[in-house]
Amino acid sequence: MARTVVKAAADADKHLSDITAIVYSQEHIFTSGGDGKVKMWTKDLSLKKEVAVHEAWIYAMVVDSLGRIYTSSCDGTICCLPDPLQSDDIKELLKCSDEIESLFVDSKDNLWSGDDKGIVTMWVDHKIKFKFNLVEQVRSLAIQNNWIYSIRDNDLTITEVLEGSTTGRYITKASIPGKSPVALCGSSCNGVFNNVSIITRDGLGITFIKNNSKENFSVLWTKEKAHDMIINCILGADELLYTAGYDGVVKQWTGLEKDPKLAAEVNIGSGCLNALSLGSDRTTVYVGGSDGLLRVVSFS
Repeated sequence: MARTVVKAAADADKHLSDITAIVYSQEHIFTSGGDGKVKMWTKDLSLKKEVAVHEAWIYAMVVDSLGRIYTSSCDGTICCLPDPLQSDDIKELLKCSDEIESLFVDSKDNLWSGDDKGIVTMWVDHKIKFKFNLVEQVRSLAIQNNWIYSIRDNDLTITEVLEGSTTGRYITKASIPGKSPVALCGSSCNGVFNNVSIITRDGLGITFIKNNSKENFSVLWTKEKAHDMIINCILGADELLYTAGYDGVVKQWTGLEKDPKLAAEVNIGSGCLNALSLGSDRTTVYVGGSDGLLRVVSFS
């Protein structure tokens, strides 16, 4: 197995509640938490600043190619930090009575959001362009070209947005048993990923899917009992896959095309893990969980 090294940020700098999301952008790490704050860190885990973005739990956080940070909360808002490295300015994009549980930024820097009522919204230049009523709660979301991958705790739905439509017409193309989260993964060509991964319905295994409509999004393999407890996060990095969850263990998987094998694992020892993000290479993984403390694991 690969050697693993774990480093933790200073205990005094941690979130007051769970870390809910982590993104890596412009040589910095951003974390969001149940305390409603976004914290910015250097690569060596020194805290540079924090911003109180929401008054309640932050569900999701994403970043676009310009370094703009987007967050959503159980308070029904979506917020944007236009220049988080230089300013504490916060722009509120939406305030509603629904819970915005998932966010995604596509290859064109369009923001997508999914809520507890099953509404997926496409944003262009911070304005709503289309809304898609997918009926079921959207706990995790991914977008690639004209495909929407949405999932709750019961099945992945793959939806095709019909090209040329000015009203956001769409058609459901596939439904695959499993639960959130969903991740685009595997190798890619021109920004299009070859695979999609989700968690099995019992929360303990991994399902790996061929991301090809002509092959009916066929399941390539399922790894049962990949973890001893429920998996909360999954992260793809070319031929590598990382998973983590309630057991406090981060696992690295290889052999994704046919026969997945456990390459390395590390027990963080901090309870439930909620968030993973890649650093500047495929083997540096930032980890956050229920103790609010940011850690980095080097798999080498």
